Amino acid sequence: MKAKVNKTYINQAIQLVILTLTVIFLYDELFRKHNLSSIIETISDSYQTEGFVFKVALLLLLVPVQWWLEGIKWKFLIGKLEQVSAINAFRAVLTGISVSIFLPNRTGDYLGRVFILKKADRLQATLSTILGGLAQLITTILFGLTGLAIALHTFFDLSDSFELWSYIGIVSAVVIAMALIIFFYLNFSVLSAIIKKLSGKEYPHIKKYSQIFQWYDGKELFYVLLISMLRYLIFSFQFYLSLRLFNVGISYVNAMVLISVIYLFMTVIPTVAMTELGVRGSVSLYVFAYYFEPLHQWTEVVQQGVVAASSLLWIINIGLPALAGAFFVFQLRFFRNNNHANGH
Repeated sequence: MKAKVNKTYINQAIQLVILTLTVIFLYDELFRKHNLSSIIETISDSYQTEGFVFKVALLLLLVPVQWWLEGIKWKFLIGKLEQVSAINAFRAVLTGISVSIFLPNRTGDYLGRVFILKKADRLQATLSTILGGLAQLITTILFGLTGLAIALHTFFDLSDSFELWSYIGIVSAVVIAMALIIFFYLNFSVLSAIIKKLSGKEYPHIKKYSQIFQWYDGKELFYVLLISMLRYLIFSFQFYLSLRLFNVGISYVNAMVLISVIYLFMTVIPTVAMTELGVRGSVSLYVFAYYFEPLHQWTEVVQQGVVAASSLLWIINIGLPALAGAFFVFQLRFFRNNNHANGH
């Protein structure tokens, strides 16, 4: 009885620590490191522009849509272990954002989700969740490589045969790399056989975890990849909409090429989610300068617009969901009597 009481107190203490850290880091990021009032001022300066209210409304509307899609994806994957309702999956996603706000490379996404589960083995659940994260990463790489290949053409004189064939070689390498990435992802179940062969006598100890990758066939993984792509298109469109909100003059196609490169760079830069706001702004400035400087349009107004757009996107897509997820932190259960998977 005493042990149960102690676990309850420890569980509540951890919940309070997570809630406190989330609030502190959000406050620190928005009010100390980055002046939220300057972002609001930039937004107010754009208030008189055509379609301002519509753009803001659409931006905010797409926030729950894209995170709901993430919840649907996680619900589908975790369904092999435990049935979760769509609303609880959505809450789990928001809680994961709150936890990841102060942990490196969004690792909190996994912790915030699996500790909401009631019966599923947590390590198995984490591995299933990682498959969803992998699909999102692959999506970012696929779009990013495509954007990079398109953007690189400006470095080549395509009228010169040598440079033309060099560029064709790069594009071909990108296409082959993308095909291999998709092939290996859709055949991810092979990993179970590889682990079995490499682990030897230790395999019985890790069998229940290794076999997880066999639970999802190519069709199911393709479904997860499609949801990831739809999410990507939504938050990429949000970025473009933010740029237009702050009067950054660029077409949708050109913006999507540059945005895909920005997200690609973001995947290879180790960050804590809370510091992403600063990193995102720096990377966005670098990439958009590449586009606007040759056009002699890289003005201070455009630079401010790019920074404001990337900052606003972080606030509504990460900051607000993290704040909302903080309300569900008290659903996390770090101790429970039944810590076994419900089978497959």
